[in-house]
Amino acid sequence: MNTRTAAKPRSKPKTKRRTAPKEVRRLQLIEATIACIAERGISGTTMAAVTGRAGLSMGIVSLHFDSKDNLLNATLTHLSQEVRRTWVNVVQDDTMKPAQKLWAVAMSSFDPRIFNPTTIAVWFAYFGEARYRAFYRRIVESFDDERSDVFEELCEHLVPEGTDTLALTNSIETFGDGLWLNAILYPEEFTREYCMIQMATYLAAMFPDHFGDNRAKTVI
Repeated sequence: MNTRTAAKPRSKPKTKRRTAPKEVRRLQLIEATIACIAERGISGTTMAAVTGRAGLSMGIVSLHFDSKDNLLNATLTHLSQEVRRTWVNVVQDDTMKPAQKLWAVAMSSFDPRIFNPTTIAVWFAYFGEARYRAFYRRIVESFDDERSDVFEELCEHLVPEGTDTLALTNSIETFGDGLWLNAILYPEEFTREYCMIQMATYLAAMFPDHFGDNRAKTVI
């Protein structure tokens, strides 16, 4: 007598839990940190606030950064690299003349990727909190020095021999920083377009032989 045995129900195949790549998670946390700092300042930015905004667990942020200082370090490094990306390709372009390069590097300060209320607020958070000024210098100094060296080298091509090109470099960068500060304090007036026009006017005044009437030709 043949008997049929009931077939055992098949178990559902196990599925691997989807996990985002390490770089994706790190970027999520950095972007959440940027948003938190813009709203709360650095002191008010906690690991819990960052993970809450990112929609991740405390274990994830501890896994990737271990501490708040490490997260702030990575965030500032990320911002510095973003700034560098706005101008580094221009400097490496052998088809451009020194005047064109200097103009482009100066105007890169107003690239929308870095010239926006959130990003500017984060930069000034690092500037404004005493504990983090040394933190800023330790992380960003090499990026700042590289850009200053580029400006100084380009200035040497555009001004008479004997001109203090370091002072001229510092004046360009200080002028740009001042426009950023005004953009965060008076955003209705110091728009991106207005700041670019101000920088163009400044460059025309500093290098009249090279830029002259280029104030009206600013690319916006």
